Amino acid sequence: MATEQIECPECGAEIESMDQLESEELHEIHSTPKGGIGYGEATRNLYLCKNCRKPLGVGRGDAD
Repeated sequence: MATEQIECPECGAEIESMDQLESEELHEIHSTPKGGIGYGEATRNLYLCKNCRKPLGVGRGDAD
């Protein structure tokens, strides 16, 4: 099954597989009624271009 490649809008690198991305785990955040920020229990993976570290997507915190 062929997958569509994407191009990093920052540096122009062609991303063909997950091996060409870095991921960082992020905690879900939300605003509180008094204007502060709270942290949720859910985590998400932020996917970055390995070449320039531009954020390219967000996925579930477990194995996608």
